[in-house]
Amino acid sequence: MKYVYLILFLITLGLFLIFYNFKYLPLEEKIVRISDENILWQKEVQELKERLREYEEEKEKLVYSFEFKELFLSETSDSLSPVGEAKLKAIIPSLKERDKKVAIIFYGEDIEFPTQIKKRYLTAYHYGFQKAVAVFNYLVNMGFLKDKLLIINDCEKKNKKNILELQVVNY
Repeated sequence: MKYVYLILFLITLGLFLIFYNFKYLPLEEKIVRISDENILWQKEVQELKERLREYEEEKEKLVYSFEFKELFLSETSDSLSPVGEAKLKAIIPSLKERDKKVAIIFYGEDIEFPTQIKKRYLTAYHYGFQKAVAVFNYLVNMGFLKDKLLIINDCEKKNKKNILELQVVNY
Protein backbone atom coordinates (compact mmCIF):
# COMPACT_ATOMS: atom_id res chain seq x y z
CA MET A 1 0.00 0.00 0.00
CA LYS A 2 2.88 2.17 0.63
CA TYR A 3 3.75 2.36 -3.08
CA VAL A 4 0.21 2.88 -4.38
CA TYR A 5 0.43 6.65 -4.12
CA LEU A 6 3.77 6.66 -5.87
CA ILE A 7 2.43 4.41 -8.66
CA LEU A 8 -0.68 6.63 -9.05
CA PHE A 9 1.57 9.68 -9.17
CA LEU A 10 3.78 8.09 -11.83
CA ILE A 11 0.74 7.02 -13.88
CA THR A 12 -0.70 10.54 -13.64
CA LEU A 13 2.67 12.01 -14.63
CA GLY A 14 2.91 9.60 -17.54
CA LEU A 15 -0.61 10.46 -18.73
CA PHE A 16 0.19 14.16 -18.44
CA LEU A 17 3.38 13.75 -20.51
CA ILE A 18 1.54 11.74 -23.16
CA PHE A 19 -1.24 14.34 -23.30
CA TYR A 20 1.34 17.16 -23.40
CA ASN A 21 3.35 15.60 -26.23
CA PHE A 22 0.44 14.51 -28.41
CA LYS A 23 -2.13 17.26 -27.81
CA TYR A 24 -0.49 20.44 -26.53
CA LEU A 25 2.82 20.59 -28.46
CA PRO A 26 1.17 20.17 -31.90
CA LEU A 27 -1.25 22.97 -31.00
CA GLU A 28 1.62 25.21 -29.98
CA GLU A 29 3.46 24.50 -33.26
CA LYS A 30 0.29 25.28 -35.19
CA ILE A 31 -0.13 28.57 -33.31
CA VAL A 32 3.49 29.55 -34.05
CA ARG A 33 3.07 28.60 -37.74
CA ILE A 34 -0.15 30.63 -38.04
CA SER A 35 1.48 33.57 -36.27
CA ASP A 36 4.45 33.46 -38.69
CA GLU A 37 2.09 33.25 -41.64
CA ASN A 38 0.13 36.22 -40.30
CA ILE A 39 3.35 38.28 -40.09
CA LEU A 40 4.21 37.25 -43.66
CA TRP A 41 0.80 38.38 -44.94
CA GLN A 42 1.09 41.67 -43.06
CA LYS A 43 4.43 42.32 -44.82
CA GLU A 44 2.84 41.43 -48.17
CA VAL A 45 -0.05 43.84 -47.56
CA GLN A 46 2.42 46.59 -46.61
CA GLU A 47 4.42 46.03 -49.82
CA LEU A 48 1.23 46.17 -51.89
CA LYS A 49 0.22 49.42 -50.19
CA GLU A 50 3.63 50.91 -51.02
CA ARG A 51 3.34 49.80 -54.65
CA LEU A 52 -0.16 51.27 -54.84
CA ARG A 53 1.12 54.55 -53.43
CA GLU A 54 3.94 54.57 -56.02
CA TYR A 55 1.43 53.79 -58.78
CA GLU A 56 -0.84 56.62 -57.68
CA GLU A 57 2.14 58.99 -57.62
CA GLU A 58 3.02 57.80 -61.15
CA LYS A 59 -0.54 58.57 -62.29
CA GLU A 60 -0.13 62.11 -61.03
CA LYS A 61 3.00 62.55 -63.15
CA LEU A 62 2.39 64.27 -66.42
CA VAL A 63 4.41 62.66 -69.23
CA TYR A 64 4.37 63.41 -72.94
CA SER A 65 6.42 61.19 -75.22
CA PHE A 66 7.45 62.08 -78.79
CA GLU A 67 9.57 60.37 -81.39
CA PHE A 68 12.23 62.51 -83.07
CA LYS A 69 10.42 62.18 -86.42
CA GLU A 70 7.28 63.70 -84.86
CA LEU A 71 9.06 66.85 -83.73
CA PHE A 72 11.87 67.52 -86.20
CA LEU A 73 12.00 68.24 -89.93
CA SER A 74 14.17 65.17 -90.54
CA GLU A 75 16.43 62.87 -88.58
CA THR A 76 19.42 65.00 -89.53
CA SER A 77 17.78 68.31 -88.62
CA ASP A 78 17.93 70.09 -85.28
CA SER A 79 15.04 72.37 -86.25
CA LEU A 80 11.53 71.66 -85.08
CA SER A 81 8.98 71.02 -87.81
CA PRO A 82 5.76 73.06 -87.88
CA VAL A 83 3.88 69.93 -86.78
CA GLY A 84 6.34 69.45 -83.92
CA GLU A 85 5.96 73.07 -82.85
CA ALA A 86 2.18 72.70 -82.90
CA LYS A 87 2.38 69.54 -80.75
CA LEU A 88 4.62 71.27 -78.23
CA LYS A 89 2.46 74.39 -78.23
CA ALA A 90 -0.61 72.25 -77.50
CA ILE A 91 0.90 70.75 -74.34
CA ILE A 92 2.43 73.94 -72.94
CA PRO A 93 -0.68 74.99 -70.94
CA SER A 94 -0.86 71.65 -69.15
CA LEU A 95 2.87 71.82 -68.36
CA LYS A 96 2.58 75.36 -67.01
CA GLU A 97 -0.52 74.78 -64.87
CA ARG A 98 1.33 72.43 -62.50
CA ASP A 99 3.90 75.18 -61.75
CA LYS A 100 6.69 72.63 -61.30
CA LYS A 101 9.87 71.84 -63.18
CA VAL A 102 9.65 70.14 -66.55
CA ALA A 103 12.25 67.55 -67.51
CA ILE A 104 13.14 67.00 -71.14
CA ILE A 105 14.32 63.40 -71.12
CA PHE A 106 16.25 61.76 -73.93
CA TYR A 107 17.65 58.27 -74.02
CA GLY A 108 21.26 58.67 -75.08
CA GLU A 109 22.59 55.15 -75.05
CA ASP A 110 20.27 53.35 -77.48
CA ILE A 111 19.58 56.13 -79.97
CA GLU A 112 19.61 54.96 -83.56
CA PHE A 113 22.36 57.16 -84.93
CA PRO A 114 21.84 58.06 -88.62
CA THR A 115 24.94 57.30 -90.63
CA GLN A 116 24.77 60.52 -92.67
CA ILE A 117 25.43 62.69 -89.61
CA LYS A 118 28.15 60.72 -87.83
CA LYS A 119 30.65 63.43 -88.79
CA ARG A 120 28.51 66.07 -87.09
CA TYR A 121 28.15 64.35 -83.70
CA LEU A 122 30.71 62.36 -81.77
CA THR A 123 28.25 59.91 -80.23
CA ALA A 124 24.59 59.05 -80.08
CA TYR A 125 24.48 60.85 -76.74
CA HIS A 126 25.45 64.14 -78.40
CA TYR A 127 22.86 63.57 -81.11
CA GLY A 128 20.07 63.06 -78.57
CA PHE A 129 21.29 65.94 -76.44
CA GLN A 130 21.13 68.32 -79.40
CA LYS A 131 17.52 67.32 -80.05
CA ALA A 132 16.70 67.95 -76.36
CA VAL A 133 18.40 71.37 -76.52
CA ALA A 134 16.25 72.32 -79.52
CA VAL A 135 13.08 71.51 -77.52
CA PHE A 136 14.53 73.35 -74.50
CA ASN A 137 15.15 76.49 -76.58
CA TYR A 138 11.66 76.32 -78.08
CA LEU A 139 10.06 76.09 -74.63
CA VAL A 140 12.16 79.04 -73.41
CA ASN A 141 11.00 81.05 -76.43
CA MET A 142 7.41 80.12 -75.55
CA GLY A 143 7.71 81.63 -72.07
CA PHE A 144 9.17 78.96 -69.81
CA LEU A 145 11.82 80.08 -67.35
CA LYS A 146 15.19 78.40 -67.88
CA ASP A 147 15.40 77.35 -64.25
CA LYS A 148 12.05 75.50 -64.58
CA LEU A 149 13.45 73.26 -67.36
CA LEU A 150 15.82 70.31 -67.05
CA ILE A 151 17.53 68.19 -69.68
CA ILE A 152 18.05 64.62 -68.51
CA ASN A 153 19.73 61.68 -70.18
CA ASP A 154 18.11 58.47 -69.00
CA CYS A 155 20.37 55.68 -70.16
CA GLU A 156 18.64 53.14 -67.89
CA LYS A 157 15.73 52.50 -70.25
CA LYS A 158 17.30 50.44 -72.98
CA ASN A 159 14.21 49.89 -75.10
CA LYS A 160 13.51 53.56 -75.89
CA LYS A 161 15.04 54.81 -79.11
CA ASN A 162 14.80 58.20 -80.77
CA ILE A 163 12.32 59.42 -78.17
CA LEU A 164 12.05 62.63 -76.19
CA GLU A 165 9.79 62.82 -73.17
CA LEU A 166 8.52 65.92 -71.42
CA GLN A 167 7.67 65.14 -67.83
CA VAL A 168 6.58 67.26 -64.88
CA VAL A 169 8.87 66.50 -61.95
CA ASN A 170 8.38 67.14 -58.26
CA TYR A 171 11.72 68.76 -57.44
